[in-house]
Amino acid sequence: LTCLFLLVSDSCDFFTEANYSRSYPCDEKTLNGSVIAECDNRQLREVPQTVSKYATELDLSGNFIRRITNESFQGLQNLTKINLNHNVRLWPQNENSAVKNGMTITDGAFLNLQNLRELLLEDNQLQEIPAGLPKSLKQLSLIQNKIIRLTKENTSGLRNLENLYLGWNCYFACNDTFFIENGTFGNLTRLKVLSLSFNPLYQVPPKLPSSLIELYLSNTKIENVSPEDFKGLRYLRVLDLSGNCPRCFNAPFPCIPCKGGASIQIHPRAFQTLTHLHYLNLSSTSLRKVPSTWFDNMNHLKVLHLEFNYLMDEIASGEFLAKLPSLEIIDLSYNYELKKYPQYINISQNFSKLTSLQMLHLRGYVFQELRIGDFQPLMNLSNLTTINLGVNFIKQINFTIFQSFPNLKIINLSENRISPLVSDTKHHNANGPSFQSHVHKPRSADTEFDPHSNFYHNTNPLIKPQCSRYGNALDLSLNSIFFIGIKQFDGLRNIACLNLSSNGNGQVLNGTEFSLLRGIRYLDLTNNRLDFDDDAAFSELPLLEVLDLSYNAHYFRIAGVTHRLGFIQNLTQLKVLNLSYNGIFTLTEPHLESMSLEELVFSGNRLDLLWNAQDVRYWKIFKYLSN
Repeated sequence: LTCLFLLVSDSCDFFTEANYSRSYPCDEKTLNGSVIAECDNRQLREVPQTVSKYATELDLSGNFIRRITNESFQGLQNLTKINLNHNVRLWPQNENSAVKNGMTITDGAFLNLQNLRELLLEDNQLQEIPAGLPKSLKQLSLIQNKIIRLTKENTSGLRNLENLYLGWNCYFACNDTFFIENGTFGNLTRLKVLSLSFNPLYQVPPKLPSSLIELYLSNTKIENVSPEDFKGLRYLRVLDLSGNCPRCFNAPFPCIPCKGGASIQIHPRAFQTLTHLHYLNLSSTSLRKVPSTWFDNMNHLKVLHLEFNYLMDEIASGEFLAKLPSLEIIDLSYNYELKKYPQYINISQNFSKLTSLQMLHLRGYVFQELRIGDFQPLMNLSNLTTINLGVNFIKQINFTIFQSFPNLKIINLSENRISPLVSDTKHHNANGPSFQSHVHKPRSADTEFDPHSNFYHNTNPLIKPQCSRYGNALDLSLNSIFFIGIKQFDGLRNIACLNLSSNGNGQVLNGTEFSLLRGIRYLDLTNNRLDFDDDAAFSELPLLEVLDLSYNAHYFRIAGVTHRLGFIQNLTQLKVLNLSYNGIFTLTEPHLESMSLEELVFSGNRLDLLWNAQDVRYWKIFKYLSN
């Protein structure tokens, strides 16, 4: 056994908060030629004067520094990066409420730092861009402040600026208009990335720098896009217009739709000059139609986000799909029609023309049954590796459909209603409540959002990389497979990674359940109610290397019930076993045994009872894990 995790509590002394010296509160390290001073989260109220003059990066985030002066960085001429994020938000509640005025920065406080390239001032309630910034600056982030005016004077000295982030300065409860003076961006001739998301702009800012490569205008209350708006942006590769005229039904945040629930009005030729565009985000813009003329000159478009719209008819017709030969990722999630639960999904034959497509996201279409013919337009797409069908409330599925895809590697069917293949339970939910009963309550304006994450789609991997690296992956988590019959997975093949977590499964596994999936190497059965009463469990899986049985405490907590873990010794390829958070306090056999196991996770169990001084039975519980 190479590694054994036995932590049963996080209250150990070594988890307590570190105390930092008042005279020298920072840590310093050297990394790739940079000298980094780590002064973050140290309860500092001013910039420490003990920072080494050789420091090239200074992290002061998460402190209580609310005043920056000309003396704050004196002698630190080598600094290339300063992080002052989150220095007002965390101010102690019992302090003077004047902190609400935000951080104050003396004009020219950074001016003498002639090597400074990156300045982060996020979440400090600043009301304007600091004056007198050094000409060397290439990246400036002012996300989550209270800036609502941009003028030519603000940007006049920033000729070398490449990245400017001004998102989330006036959103949700803010009733102001974000003002941009004509010509504000005129001097920013090297600007590549501009983010103005979550500010009430009401229009695409005029005279944007022609050097722009990425432009983020999400949730800016833009209702109309004209052919002139992006005319000069010939190098643009990324454009985000999501959240303008949003689809507000069930939105998990304060949401105001356009009048009458109207769509954003984008001129048919609005994107004509964007010949280098690779990424286009039109999520939550209440679209009912997607004109194919938008894509006339987008031969290089690789990623298209259209989730949270009203596009079920477009998914069925899809004329615009014929214009996207280079498209690799398309997201059409959550385009369901309100109060409808169709029997089948209907996708256009034009999907067959997406010859470069690698990932298809169709979460939240909402339908009952997936038949073999429904995905016929996708079956000859040789580059398609991922299909995401989560949150569709699918009741029935013919798994043989996936045999027709030549290179499919990831199938996500999480959060559906797939149930056991047993005649008396198959239609258990047929007349149950519709998907409408699963609505989420809108969150308040005080809810924390991460301004650095994508607002409308999760950018995390669909499948845990440590699972999918073993081969083809299938996610059936959060379904209703409370019993696995021998034919449950009929039609599937070559699955190496299987997630069956959170299915309410309480059966005794006997070594037959996965006989059609003998190639499984990673199996996730977390958050079920499995009853371990058969040493033949998992014996049909000769290649199994990782087995996660955490959070299956239901039967382990019942004294007098059989708790057999003898199956472990029969899994000759097993390397990692997770038995955490099962509340194990008694076992039928007094020890675990394995010749192959390299890592056992046993936290969240009752070793205090297993190793009771009056009971010696389990003292050698780990002795026979010989590897």
